[in-house]
Amino acid sequence: MASASFCDPCSEANKSLTATKYCSDCEERLCTDCAESHCRFKAFKSHHVIDLSSIGSNILMSAKKNCNVHSEMILDYYCTDHEIVCCRACISNEHRLCQNVLPLELASKDVRKSALFNDVMEDITHLITTLNALDNNRESNLQSLEKTKSTITKQIRAVKSKFLKQIDDLERELTTTLSSLQRKHEIEINKQKQEISQVLVNVIEKKTEMDFLSDHGSKNQLFIFLCQQVTNIHSAEAKIQQIVSDSQEFDITFDEKKDGKLESLGSLSEYVQQCQVQYKPKKFQQAQIKAEPMKNILGFEKDTVLKLNTDVVNTLISVSVTDNNKLLITNRASSDPKLYVYRDCKDYETDITFSSEPHSVAVIPGTDRAVITLPNENSIQFINTTKMTKDNTVNVGFTCYGITAGRDRICVGGTGGTIKTLDTNGTILTTIQQGYGNIFFMVYDDLQDHLIVRCVGKLLCVKVDGTRVYSKDVSGFSGVTLDRQRNVYFGGFWTNDIQRMSTDGENCEEMLIKDNDIDHPYGMCFNNNFTKLFVINKLNESVSVFKCK
Repeated sequence: MASASFCDPCSEANKSLTATKYCSDCEERLCTDCAESHCRFKAFKSHHVIDLSSIGSNILMSAKKNCNVHSEMILDYYCTDHEIVCCRACISNEHRLCQNVLPLELASKDVRKSALFNDVMEDITHLITTLNALDNNRESNLQSLEKTKSTITKQIRAVKSKFLKQIDDLERELTTTLSSLQRKHEIEINKQKQEISQVLVNVIEKKTEMDFLSDHGSKNQLFIFLCQQVTNIHSAEAKIQQIVSDSQEFDITFDEKKDGKLESLGSLSEYVQQCQVQYKPKKFQQAQIKAEPMKNILGFEKDTVLKLNTDVVNTLISVSVTDNNKLLITNRASSDPKLYVYRDCKDYETDITFSSEPHSVAVIPGTDRAVITLPNENSIQFINTTKMTKDNTVNVGFTCYGITAGRDRICVGGTGGTIKTLDTNGTILTTIQQGYGNIFFMVYDDLQDHLIVRCVGKLLCVKVDGTRVYSKDVSGFSGVTLDRQRNVYFGGFWTNDIQRMSTDGENCEEMLIKDNDIDHPYGMCFNNNFTKLFVINKLNESVSVFKCK
């Protein structure tokens, strides 16, 4: 193996010449002659050769060039369908049917100007900022506890002076208890500080590697590194969220004993509140600052009625909006079992025909995939919302109607109050049983990890483990959706109205009624920026659009 100070190619020839350059693509140190030869070859002209004097011996290379599955193969392709860097063997084994496989050189073109580079850099910076804030918060709490201990100790001694010798034993008991409380919290906080420090060191290391690769690495290495950091960032985000969730701010107070009795000097109380530093992934919160409160929807006004194909019989059931702003509408008419697609939520684009009548449709957030229910086949089917093509079908083992999706799970409900949760690949994870009959619509509240479920005459809120949060008697079994504040909107099929209920299920108010042209509403959803509400209306024959005020 060549010494760090010698030319690698020359060392292979048993020569010891001092290295002056470094090729990031070949991952080799080069002497002056080898560097000149290297640059003369046409195949190497695009390689990134840098002066060793500018970086010294600190060559950071955690971006692996070899495939994890086929260690002897070089990573030289990128599959955009699966968003993964892979080798030639991977292409032939796993990606033969993929239509968007690019050479790494093409995929990494302009990587320093790419959204991926900016996102990963911002995510790492965001992690460092949050970790530093957490560490400062923990240190501040330690200092506060120390000051509190000092203040309370003086209070205890002041009371002690009133009772002279009779209170010596009581003073020692309280002081010991105080120290024990302070020490207990100190141990917990120091443990959290150690966890914070470990994550911070790792993130800073990755930031240092990214800075180096951005300045000195090849495009391939930088692109591979960025792809690999997505997983590391997710892991760091999960750890930070765990730390934030576990972190509490402790305080201790002293209540002076004032009744003159010598049974005790007073009592100590602990006050615990959630850590004031909060963390959300960069994709959902752009800065650790106090955000302006989101505006509530005050009401609605009629906008338009979506222009549909009038040549077919419509039995419209469910609506959903993709991340790229396409409106999806299921038609359960046996003569036209389709999913209609409307570009920009207004203009007809295409439709997809199914082997049996579809019921509900849900978009998997952050992806180009949706999923629908096929009750007659006891199945759900995935849809590629970019290509608007059908994907794999999964048999869920029961007649399914309602469906909803989060970033890491799909929930499907149907006959007998059955709810099954699946991962986003369609593998069944758990089964929940509710007791109110068939489930026709569902929506997932990802912030509270709750499911809002519509059965005949009932609206239920349950946790994903099946624990019921609340149950309400409502009219019919129309659709359900959520606004930004996670308020629940649900339709009254027989009462011709749409009501809004607070997220805790306590308060309910009418938002749209028959005078607003609500006529037997069914499925409903908001657009991505919550400026419009789409309602399947008029006995499942049309889609009414309402502007949010």
